[in-house]
Amino acid sequence: MTYTPYKCWWSEIELMERNVYLFIIIILLALGSTLGATGEAWAFSGFELGVSATREYKELVFLGGTPTVFKGTLKETTKSRDDTVQTSLTYKLEEVAGKGKLTRSVKFTSQVEKRGNQEVHVTRVYSYTESVDIGGLKLKLKTDGVFLNSSQVIDHQPAVDFITRNWYIKKVYEAGRGQGGITVEMSGSAEGYGNAWGRGETGTVQISLSGELTSSNGNQAPVTTRWQGSARVVMNDTSSRSLVYVPTGPELISFTGGFVDETRREQVLTATYDLPAASNGGLDNSVRNHGEYSMSATSPPGIKRLFVREFRDLRGHWARQEIESLCGLGAFDLQGDFFQPGLPVRRGEFIKALVVVAGLTPQEETSAPARNQRGKAPAEEALFYDVDTSSPYYTYVQVAGKKGLVEGSGKVFRPNANLTRAEAVTILVKAMGLENLAPTPAYSTGFYDDHQIPLWARDAVYVAQSYGLIRGDFVGGTKMFRPQDAVTRAEAAAMLDKFRDYLNRDFRKDYRDRLYEFAN
Repeated sequence: MTYTPYKCWWSEIELMERNVYLFIIIILLALGSTLGATGEAWAFSGFELGVSATREYKELVFLGGTPTVFKGTLKETTKSRDDTVQTSLTYKLEEVAGKGKLTRSVKFTSQVEKRGNQEVHVTRVYSYTESVDIGGLKLKLKTDGVFLNSSQVIDHQPAVDFITRNWYIKKVYEAGRGQGGITVEMSGSAEGYGNAWGRGETGTVQISLSGELTSSNGNQAPVTTRWQGSARVVMNDTSSRSLVYVPTGPELISFTGGFVDETRREQVLTATYDLPAASNGGLDNSVRNHGEYSMSATSPPGIKRLFVREFRDLRGHWARQEIESLCGLGAFDLQGDFFQPGLPVRRGEFIKALVVVAGLTPQEETSAPARNQRGKAPAEEALFYDVDTSSPYYTYVQVAGKKGLVEGSGKVFRPNANLTRAEAVTILVKAMGLENLAPTPAYSTGFYDDHQIPLWARDAVYVAQSYGLIRGDFVGGTKMFRPQDAVTRAEAAAMLDKFRDYLNRDFRKDYRDRLYEFAN
Protein backbone atom coordinates (compact mmCIF):
# COMPACT_ATOMS: atom_id res chain seq x y z
CA MET A 1 0.00 0.00 0.00
CA THR A 2 1.31 3.46 -0.89
CA TYR A 3 0.21 6.61 0.91
CA THR A 4 0.67 10.05 -0.59
CA PRO A 5 0.91 13.41 1.20
CA TYR A 6 -2.23 15.55 1.14
CA LYS A 7 -2.80 19.02 2.54
CA CYS A 8 -6.21 19.52 4.12
CA TRP A 9 -7.99 22.17 6.19
CA TRP A 10 -6.99 20.93 9.67
CA SER A 11 -3.35 20.05 9.09
CA GLU A 12 -0.68 19.55 6.48
CA ILE A 13 -0.49 15.79 6.78
CA GLU A 14 2.60 13.98 5.56
CA LEU A 15 1.24 10.48 5.78
CA MET A 16 4.52 8.66 5.25
CA GLU A 17 6.61 10.83 7.58
CA ARG A 18 5.03 10.27 10.96
CA ASN A 19 7.34 9.57 13.90
CA VAL A 20 6.62 6.43 15.87
CA TYR A 21 6.13 6.88 19.59
CA LEU A 22 5.36 3.94 21.84
CA PHE A 23 3.20 3.60 24.97
CA ILE A 24 2.95 1.09 27.80
CA ILE A 25 -0.35 1.06 29.69
CA ILE A 26 0.90 -0.11 33.10
CA ILE A 27 2.65 2.72 35.04
CA LEU A 28 4.08 2.39 38.55
CA LEU A 29 2.11 3.88 41.41
CA ALA A 30 3.37 7.14 42.89
CA LEU A 31 2.48 8.64 46.24
CA GLY A 32 -0.25 6.08 46.78
CA SER A 33 -2.55 7.85 44.31
CA THR A 34 -4.51 6.69 41.32
CA LEU A 35 -4.94 8.42 37.99
CA GLY A 36 -8.58 9.15 37.40
CA ALA A 37 -11.43 6.70 37.60
CA THR A 38 -9.48 4.04 35.73
CA GLY A 39 -7.34 3.28 38.77
CA GLU A 40 -4.15 3.30 36.70
CA ALA A 41 -0.98 4.27 38.50
CA TRP A 42 1.12 7.37 37.98
CA ALA A 43 4.82 7.78 37.22
CA PHE A 44 7.70 7.24 39.67
CA SER A 45 7.37 5.10 42.78
CA GLY A 46 7.91 6.60 46.20
CA PHE A 47 10.23 9.54 46.70
CA GLU A 48 13.56 7.95 45.88
CA LEU A 49 15.90 8.57 42.95
CA GLY A 50 15.09 5.43 41.00
CA VAL A 51 14.04 4.24 37.56
CA SER A 52 12.17 1.10 36.58
CA ALA A 53 10.48 0.46 33.25
CA THR A 54 10.91 -3.31 33.61
CA ARG A 55 10.97 -5.71 36.57
CA GLU A 56 14.44 -4.45 37.54
CA TYR A 57 14.64 -1.34 39.69
CA LYS A 58 17.73 0.92 39.86
CA GLU A 59 18.32 3.66 42.42
CA LEU A 60 20.93 6.41 42.77
CA VAL A 61 22.33 6.94 46.29
CA PHE A 62 24.65 9.75 47.49
CA LEU A 63 25.27 8.65 51.08
CA GLY A 64 28.84 7.48 50.39
CA GLY A 65 30.07 10.76 48.92
CA THR A 66 29.93 9.58 45.30
CA PRO A 67 26.90 8.58 43.19
CA THR A 68 26.34 4.87 43.83
CA VAL A 69 23.86 2.73 41.89
CA PHE A 70 21.92 -0.05 43.58
CA LYS A 71 19.66 -2.43 41.70
CA GLY A 72 17.23 -5.16 42.60
CA THR A 73 13.52 -5.60 43.17
CA LEU A 74 10.76 -3.26 44.20
CA LYS A 75 7.47 -4.78 45.32
CA GLU A 76 4.50 -2.48 45.38
CA THR A 77 0.94 -2.93 46.65
CA THR A 78 -1.92 -0.52 47.18
CA LYS A 79 -5.22 -0.65 49.06
CA SER A 80 -8.09 1.81 48.74
CA ARG A 81 -11.01 2.35 51.05
CA ASP A 82 -13.39 5.29 50.88
CA ASP A 83 -11.14 8.36 50.55
CA THR A 84 -7.98 6.72 51.89
CA VAL A 85 -5.26 5.04 49.83
CA GLN A 86 -2.41 3.08 51.43
CA THR A 87 0.70 2.16 49.46
CA SER A 88 3.36 -0.34 50.57
CA LEU A 89 6.84 -0.47 49.00
CA THR A 90 9.49 -3.12 49.68
CA TYR A 91 13.01 -2.59 48.31
CA LYS A 92 15.72 -5.28 48.17
CA LEU A 93 18.77 -3.85 46.41
CA GLU A 94 22.47 -4.59 45.95
CA GLU A 95 25.27 -2.27 44.92
CA VAL A 96 26.07 -2.62 41.20
CA ALA A 97 29.83 -2.08 41.52
CA GLY A 98 30.45 -3.30 45.06
CA LYS A 99 29.22 -5.42 47.95
CA GLY A 100 26.81 -2.92 49.48
CA LYS A 101 23.16 -3.62 50.17
CA LEU A 102 20.05 -1.54 50.71
CA THR A 103 16.75 -2.69 52.19
CA ARG A 104 13.74 -0.48 52.73
CA SER A 105 10.12 -0.98 53.77
CA VAL A 106 7.70 1.93 53.41
CA LYS A 107 3.99 2.55 53.94
CA PHE A 108 2.34 5.78 52.77
CA THR A 109 -1.21 6.90 53.54
CA SER A 110 -2.99 9.35 51.24
CA GLN A 111 -6.18 11.21 52.04
CA VAL A 112 -8.15 12.11 48.92
CA GLU A 113 -10.51 15.09 48.70
CA LYS A 114 -12.66 15.46 45.59
CA ARG A 115 -14.32 18.59 44.30
CA GLY A 116 -15.84 18.73 40.84
CA ASN A 117 -13.44 17.20 38.33
CA GLN A 118 -10.42 17.64 40.61
CA GLU A 119 -8.76 15.61 43.35
CA VAL A 120 -6.34 16.76 46.03
CA HIS A 121 -4.16 14.09 47.67
CA VAL A 122 -2.29 14.67 50.93
CA THR A 123 0.27 11.93 51.62
CA ARG A 124 2.13 11.19 54.83
CA VAL A 125 4.34 8.36 55.96
CA TYR A 126 2.77 5.57 58.02
CA SER A 127 5.93 3.54 58.61
CA TYR A 128 9.46 3.71 57.20
CA THR A 129 12.47 1.46 57.87
CA GLU A 130 15.76 1.43 55.98
CA SER A 131 19.29 0.07 56.31
CA VAL A 132 22.22 0.73 53.96
CA ASP A 133 25.68 -0.79 53.64
CA ILE A 134 27.69 1.41 51.29
CA GLY A 135 31.47 1.36 50.92
CA GLY A 136 31.87 -0.36 54.28
CA LEU A 137 29.75 2.28 56.01
CA LYS A 138 26.68 0.80 57.70
CA LEU A 139 23.74 3.16 58.09
CA LYS A 140 20.35 2.62 59.64
CA LEU A 141 17.39 4.95 59.64
CA LYS A 142 16.59 6.15 63.14
CA THR A 143 13.26 5.00 64.58
CA ASP A 144 11.84 8.52 64.49
CA GLY A 145 14.16 9.67 61.72
CA VAL A 146 11.68 10.29 58.92
CA PHE A 147 9.44 13.26 58.19
CA LEU A 148 7.35 13.30 55.02
CA ASN A 149 4.73 15.63 53.63
CA SER A 150 3.42 15.52 50.09
CA SER A 151 0.42 16.78 48.17
CA GLN A 152 -0.80 16.69 44.61
CA VAL A 153 -3.75 17.89 42.58
CA ILE A 154 -5.19 15.99 39.63
CA ASP A 155 -7.44 17.82 37.17
CA HIS A 156 -9.59 15.30 35.27
CA GLN A 157 -10.48 16.69 31.85
CA PRO A 158 -12.62 14.56 29.48
CA ALA A 159 -9.71 12.96 27.59
CA VAL A 160 -6.64 14.12 29.56
CA ASP A 161 -5.68 14.15 33.24
CA PHE A 162 -3.24 16.83 34.40
CA ILE A 163 -1.22 16.53 37.60
CA THR A 164 1.10 18.69 39.66
CA ARG A 165 2.67 17.61 42.94
CA ASN A 166 5.12 18.76 45.61
CA TRP A 167 6.86 16.87 48.40
CA TYR A 168 9.41 17.22 51.17
CA ILE A 169 11.15 14.36 52.99
CA LYS A 170 13.82 14.35 55.67
CA LYS A 171 15.70 11.18 56.70
CA VAL A 172 18.15 10.87 59.60
CA TYR A 173 20.56 7.87 59.61
CA GLU A 174 22.80 6.65 62.41
CA ALA A 175 26.14 5.08 61.53
CA GLY A 176 27.48 1.92 63.17
CA ARG A 177 27.80 2.08 66.94
CA GLY A 178 27.97 5.69 67.97
CA GLN A 179 29.89 6.70 64.83
CA GLY A 180 27.65 9.67 64.12
CA GLY A 181 25.11 9.96 61.36
CA ILE A 182 23.93 11.49 58.09
CA THR A 183 20.89 13.67 57.40
CA VAL A 184 19.26 13.85 53.95
CA GLU A 185 16.61 16.38 52.93
CA MET A 186 14.82 16.20 49.59
CA SER A 187 12.40 18.76 48.19
CA GLY A 188 10.68 17.97 44.90
CA SER A 189 8.04 19.08 42.45
CA ALA A 190 6.61 17.45 39.35
CA GLU A 191 4.13 18.05 36.54
CA GLY A 192 2.51 15.42 34.38
CA TYR A 193 -0.35 14.32 32.16
CA GLY A 194 -2.11 11.12 31.18
CA ASN A 195 -4.38 10.07 28.33
CA ALA A 196 -5.14 6.99 26.24
CA TRP A 197 -2.17 7.62 23.91
CA GLY A 198 0.56 8.84 26.20
CA ARG A 199 1.57 9.68 29.73
CA GLY A 200 4.43 11.67 31.11
CA GLU A 201 5.83 13.33 34.19
CA THR A 202 8.88 15.51 34.71
CA GLY A 203 10.08 16.19 38.23
CA THR A 204 12.93 18.12 39.84
CA VAL A 205 14.45 17.18 43.22
CA GLN A 206 16.77 19.34 45.30
CA ILE A 207 18.87 17.31 47.77
CA SER A 208 20.85 18.47 50.77
CA LEU A 209 23.17 16.13 52.74
CA SER A 210 25.10 16.68 55.94
CA GLY A 211 27.19 14.18 57.87
CA GLU A 212 29.15 13.85 61.08
CA LEU A 213 31.17 10.64 61.21
CA THR A 214 33.75 9.44 63.72
CA SER A 215 36.47 7.01 62.63
CA SER A 216 39.51 5.52 64.32
CA ASN A 217 42.79 4.36 62.79
CA GLY A 218 44.67 1.84 64.94
CA ASN A 219 45.98 3.37 68.15
CA GLN A 220 45.33 6.93 67.05
CA ALA A 221 42.61 9.02 68.66
CA PRO A 222 39.19 8.94 66.94
CA VAL A 223 38.71 11.60 64.27
CA THR A 224 35.37 13.29 63.66
CA THR A 225 34.68 14.79 60.25
CA ARG A 226 31.81 17.01 59.33
CA TRP A 227 30.72 17.48 55.73
CA GLN A 228 27.97 18.85 53.53
CA GLY A 229 26.85 17.98 50.03
CA SER A 230 24.11 18.76 47.56
CA ALA A 231 22.62 17.39 44.39
CA ARG A 232 19.96 18.30 41.87
CA VAL A 233 18.11 15.56 40.05
CA VAL A 234 15.73 15.82 37.08
CA MET A 235 13.55 12.78 36.38
CA ASN A 236 11.27 12.04 33.43
CA ASP A 237 8.82 9.19 32.92
CA THR A 238 7.35 8.93 29.42
CA SER A 239 4.93 6.39 28.00
CA SER A 240 3.67 6.49 24.44
CA ARG A 241 1.45 4.52 22.10
CA SER A 242 1.22 4.54 18.31
CA LEU A 243 -0.40 2.77 15.37
CA VAL A 244 2.06 1.46 12.79
CA TYR A 245 1.05 0.18 9.36
CA VAL A 246 2.61 -3.15 8.35
CA PRO A 247 2.12 -4.36 4.74
CA THR A 248 1.67 -8.06 4.04
CA GLY A 249 4.17 -10.04 1.92
CA PRO A 250 2.30 -12.70 -0.07
CA GLU A 251 0.20 -11.92 -3.13
CA LEU A 252 -2.37 -14.61 -2.33
CA ILE A 253 -3.77 -13.06 0.87
CA SER A 254 -7.14 -11.51 1.68
CA PHE A 255 -5.77 -8.13 2.78
CA THR A 256 -2.84 -5.94 1.79
CA GLY A 257 -1.76 -4.90 5.26
CA GLY A 258 -2.83 -3.92 8.73
CA PHE A 259 -1.99 -1.88 11.80
CA VAL A 260 -0.02 -2.75 14.91
CA ASP A 261 -0.75 -1.02 18.22
CA GLU A 262 2.73 -0.54 19.76
CA THR A 263 3.45 0.50 23.33
CA ARG A 264 6.62 1.40 25.25
CA ARG A 265 7.82 3.25 28.36
CA GLU A 266 11.07 5.04 29.21
CA GLN A 267 12.39 6.61 32.40
CA VAL A 268 15.48 8.80 32.53
CA LEU A 269 17.26 10.46 35.45
CA THR A 270 20.02 13.09 35.35
CA ALA A 271 21.86 14.25 38.47
CA THR A 272 24.39 17.01 39.07
CA TYR A 273 26.16 16.87 42.42
CA ASP A 274 28.61 18.63 44.74
CA LEU A 275 29.89 16.21 47.36
CA PRO A 276 32.94 15.79 49.62
CA ALA A 277 35.76 13.71 48.16
CA ALA A 278 36.86 10.39 49.63
CA SER A 279 40.08 10.58 51.67
CA ASN A 280 41.82 8.07 54.02
CA GLY A 281 38.73 5.89 54.29
CA GLY A 282 36.50 8.90 55.05
CA LEU A 283 35.20 12.05 53.44
CA ASP A 284 37.19 15.29 53.12
CA ASN A 285 34.85 18.26 53.10
CA SER A 286 37.62 20.62 51.92
CA VAL A 287 38.02 18.70 48.64
CA ARG A 288 34.92 18.65 46.46
CA ASN A 289 33.63 15.97 44.15
CA HIS A 290 31.64 17.61 41.34
CA GLY A 291 30.03 15.83 38.44
CA GLU A 292 26.98 14.64 36.53
CA TYR A 293 25.43 11.19 36.36
CA SER A 294 22.61 9.78 34.23
CA MET A 295 20.75 6.50 34.10
CA SER A 296 17.66 5.26 32.32
CA ALA A 297 15.32 2.31 31.92
CA THR A 298 13.32 1.31 28.84
CA SER A 299 10.59 -1.28 28.62
CA PRO A 300 10.39 -3.83 25.80
CA PRO A 301 7.70 -2.96 23.25
CA GLY A 302 4.17 -4.22 23.65
CA ILE A 303 2.55 -5.28 20.37
CA LYS A 304 -1.10 -5.87 19.49
CA ARG A 305 -2.50 -6.40 16.00
CA LEU A 306 -5.68 -4.50 15.14
CA PHE A 307 -8.61 -5.91 13.23
CA VAL A 308 -8.16 -5.45 9.49
CA ARG A 309 -10.76 -3.36 7.64
CA GLU A 310 -10.26 -2.41 3.99
CA PHE A 311 -12.74 -0.62 1.71
CA ARG A 312 -12.86 -0.74 -2.07
CA ASP A 313 -13.49 3.00 -2.45
CA LEU A 314 -10.37 3.94 -0.45
CA ARG A 315 -7.74 2.57 -2.84
CA GLY A 316 -5.51 5.53 -3.59
CA HIS A 317 -7.51 7.83 -1.28
CA TRP A 318 -5.52 10.44 0.66
CA ALA A 319 -7.15 9.48 3.99
CA ARG A 320 -6.92 5.70 3.63
CA GLN A 321 -4.39 5.28 6.44
CA GLU A 322 -6.38 7.32 8.93
CA ILE A 323 -9.69 5.67 8.07
CA GLU A 324 -8.44 2.09 8.19
CA SER A 325 -6.45 2.60 11.40
CA LEU A 326 -9.52 4.02 13.18
CA CYS A 327 -11.68 1.20 11.82
CA GLY A 328 -9.14 -1.23 13.29
CA LEU A 329 -9.63 0.45 16.67
CA GLY A 330 -13.40 0.14 16.33
CA ALA A 331 -14.01 3.89 16.06
CA PHE A 332 -15.90 3.38 12.80
CA ASP A 333 -17.88 0.18 12.39
CA LEU A 334 -19.39 0.32 8.90
CA GLN A 335 -20.74 -2.69 7.05
CA GLY A 336 -20.08 -3.51 3.41
CA ASP A 337 -17.18 -2.84 1.09
CA PHE A 338 -17.58 0.94 0.79
CA PHE A 339 -16.73 3.65 3.31
CA GLN A 340 -18.09 6.57 1.25
CA PRO A 341 -15.45 9.03 2.46
CA GLY A 342 -17.01 12.06 0.75
CA LEU A 343 -20.31 11.86 2.64
CA PRO A 344 -20.85 14.23 5.57
CA VAL A 345 -20.18 12.58 8.92
CA ARG A 346 -23.10 12.40 11.29
CA ARG A 347 -22.86 13.92 14.74
CA GLY A 348 -23.51 10.54 16.33
CA GLU A 349 -20.81 8.87 14.21
CA PHE A 350 -18.26 11.48 15.21
CA ILE A 351 -19.03 11.25 18.94
CA LYS A 352 -18.77 7.45 18.88
CA ALA A 353 -15.41 7.63 17.09
CA LEU A 354 -14.10 10.29 19.51
CA VAL A 355 -15.11 8.31 22.60
CA VAL A 356 -13.31 5.22 21.25
CA VAL A 357 -10.16 7.10 20.18
CA ALA A 358 -9.95 9.03 23.47
CA GLY A 359 -10.37 5.85 25.52
CA LEU A 360 -13.43 7.14 27.36
CA THR A 361 -14.86 3.80 28.45
CA PRO A 362 -18.59 3.87 29.23
CA GLN A 363 -18.31 2.19 32.67
CA GLU A 364 -16.32 4.62 34.79
CA GLU A 365 -18.33 4.50 38.02
CA THR A 366 -16.06 3.65 40.97
CA SER A 367 -18.89 2.66 43.33
CA ALA A 368 -21.92 0.44 42.90
CA PRO A 369 -25.12 2.28 41.89
CA ALA A 370 -28.01 2.55 44.31
CA ARG A 371 -30.54 -0.28 44.06
CA ASN A 372 -34.28 -0.44 44.59
CA GLN A 373 -36.15 -2.79 46.94
CA ARG A 374 -35.96 -5.61 44.41
CA GLY A 375 -32.19 -5.35 44.30
CA LYS A 376 -32.06 -3.91 40.80
CA ALA A 377 -30.17 -0.80 39.78
CA PRO A 378 -32.48 1.91 38.39
CA ALA A 379 -32.40 2.46 34.65
CA GLU A 380 -30.08 5.24 33.55
CA GLU A 381 -31.85 8.34 32.35
CA ALA A 382 -31.11 9.33 28.76
CA LEU A 383 -29.45 12.74 28.55
CA PHE A 384 -31.07 13.54 25.20
CA TYR A 385 -34.64 12.87 24.04
CA ASP A 386 -33.55 11.84 20.54
CA VAL A 387 -30.83 9.37 21.63
CA ASP A 388 -32.46 6.58 23.65
CA THR A 389 -31.23 3.09 24.48
CA SER A 390 -32.24 1.78 21.05
CA SER A 391 -29.81 4.11 19.29
CA PRO A 392 -26.41 2.69 18.24
CA TYR A 393 -24.91 5.95 19.52
CA TYR A 394 -26.60 5.88 22.95
CA THR A 395 -23.67 4.65 25.05
CA TYR A 396 -21.18 7.01 23.42
CA VAL A 397 -23.42 10.09 23.52
CA GLN A 398 -24.15 9.39 27.19
CA VAL A 399 -20.41 9.33 27.95
CA ALA A 400 -19.80 12.51 25.95
CA GLY A 401 -22.71 14.23 27.66
CA LYS A 402 -21.52 13.31 31.15
CA LYS A 403 -18.04 14.55 30.26
CA GLY A 404 -19.43 17.88 29.09
CA LEU A 405 -18.29 17.40 25.48
CA VAL A 406 -21.81 17.84 24.06
CA GLU A 407 -24.78 19.71 25.45
CA GLY A 408 -27.45 19.80 22.76
CA SER A 409 -30.28 22.30 22.65
CA GLY A 410 -33.28 21.63 24.88
CA LYS A 411 -31.99 18.08 25.52
CA VAL A 412 -31.95 17.39 21.77
CA PHE A 413 -28.70 16.08 20.30
CA ARG A 414 -29.56 15.51 16.59
CA PRO A 415 -27.37 12.41 16.11
CA ASN A 416 -28.08 12.12 12.37
CA ALA A 417 -27.41 15.78 11.56
CA ASN A 418 -24.24 16.88 9.78
CA LEU A 419 -21.28 18.00 11.90
CA THR A 420 -19.77 21.44 11.21
CA ARG A 421 -16.11 22.27 11.40
CA ALA A 422 -16.71 24.69 14.27
CA GLU A 423 -18.49 21.95 16.24
CA ALA A 424 -15.79 19.37 15.56
CA VAL A 425 -12.90 21.60 16.68
CA THR A 426 -14.79 22.73 19.79
CA ILE A 427 -15.43 19.13 20.85
CA LEU A 428 -11.77 18.12 20.38
CA VAL A 429 -10.37 21.07 22.33
CA LYS A 430 -12.93 20.49 25.11
CA ALA A 431 -11.83 16.85 25.28
CA MET A 432 -8.27 18.00 26.05
CA GLY A 433 -9.43 20.68 28.50
CA LEU A 434 -7.36 23.38 26.82
CA GLU A 435 -10.00 26.08 26.20
CA ASN A 436 -8.40 28.29 28.85
CA LEU A 437 -5.29 28.70 26.71
CA ALA A 438 -7.21 31.25 24.62
CA PRO A 439 -6.51 34.91 25.50
CA THR A 440 -9.03 37.40 26.85
CA PRO A 441 -11.74 38.61 24.43
CA ALA A 442 -11.08 40.89 21.45
CA TYR A 443 -8.55 38.59 19.79
CA SER A 444 -8.34 37.19 16.27
CA THR A 445 -8.08 33.51 15.41
CA GLY A 446 -5.88 34.36 12.44
CA PHE A 447 -8.37 33.20 9.79
CA TYR A 448 -9.73 35.52 7.09
CA ASP A 449 -13.28 34.39 7.90
CA ASP A 450 -12.71 34.96 11.62
CA HIS A 451 -15.95 36.99 11.83
CA GLN A 452 -17.96 33.93 10.75
CA ILE A 453 -16.78 31.76 13.65
CA PRO A 454 -19.55 31.43 16.29
CA LEU A 455 -18.79 33.02 19.63
CA TRP A 456 -19.03 29.65 21.43
CA ALA A 457 -16.34 28.19 19.14
CA ARG A 458 -13.83 31.05 19.06
CA ASP A 459 -11.70 29.95 22.04
CA ALA A 460 -11.45 26.39 20.72
CA VAL A 461 -10.56 27.49 17.19
CA TYR A 462 -7.91 29.89 18.51
CA VAL A 463 -6.30 27.18 20.66
CA ALA A 464 -6.47 24.54 17.91
CA GLN A 465 -4.86 26.89 15.40
CA SER A 466 -2.23 28.25 17.80
CA TYR A 467 -1.04 24.81 18.94
CA GLY A 468 -1.04 23.06 15.59
CA LEU A 469 -4.19 20.95 15.78
CA ILE A 470 -5.64 22.72 12.72
CA ARG A 471 -4.12 24.89 9.99
CA GLY A 472 -6.98 25.79 7.68
CA ASP A 473 -7.28 26.02 3.92
CA PHE A 474 -5.44 28.54 1.76
CA VAL A 475 -7.83 29.90 -0.87
CA GLY A 476 -6.20 32.39 -3.25
CA GLY A 477 -3.43 32.95 -0.71
CA THR A 478 -5.94 33.60 2.09
CA LYS A 479 -6.20 31.31 5.11
CA MET A 480 -9.81 30.21 5.64
CA PHE A 481 -11.47 28.14 8.36
CA ARG A 482 -15.03 27.85 6.92
CA PRO A 483 -16.65 27.13 10.29
CA GLN A 484 -20.13 26.23 9.00
CA ASP A 485 -19.01 23.72 6.34
CA ALA A 486 -19.94 20.10 6.97
CA VAL A 487 -17.15 17.68 7.84
CA THR A 488 -16.87 14.66 5.56
CA ARG A 489 -16.21 11.16 6.84
CA ALA A 490 -12.67 11.28 5.45
CA GLU A 491 -12.03 14.65 7.08
CA ALA A 492 -13.44 13.40 10.39
CA ALA A 493 -11.16 10.35 10.33
CA ALA A 494 -8.08 12.44 9.53
CA MET A 495 -9.04 14.95 12.22
CA LEU A 496 -9.45 12.23 14.86
CA ASP A 497 -6.19 10.61 13.80
CA LYS A 498 -4.46 13.98 14.19
CA PHE A 499 -6.12 14.30 17.60
CA ARG A 500 -4.80 10.83 18.56
CA ASP A 501 -1.31 11.75 17.40
CA TYR A 502 -1.51 15.08 19.24
CA LEU A 503 -2.36 13.32 22.52
CA ASN A 504 0.83 11.30 22.10
CA ARG A 505 3.44 13.32 20.24
CA ASP A 506 2.65 16.93 21.16
CA PHE A 507 2.00 16.27 24.85
CA ARG A 508 5.16 14.16 24.95
CA LYS A 509 7.15 16.94 23.28
CA ASP A 510 5.92 19.51 25.79
CA TYR A 511 6.40 17.48 28.98
CA ARG A 512 9.56 15.58 28.05
CA ASP A 513 11.46 17.35 25.30
CA ARG A 514 10.67 20.91 26.41
CA LEU A 515 10.12 20.62 30.17
CA TYR A 516 12.83 18.03 30.84
CA GLU A 517 15.44 19.79 28.72
CA PHE A 518 14.52 23.14 30.30
CA ALA A 519 14.86 21.68 33.80
CA ASN A 520 18.33 20.45 32.92
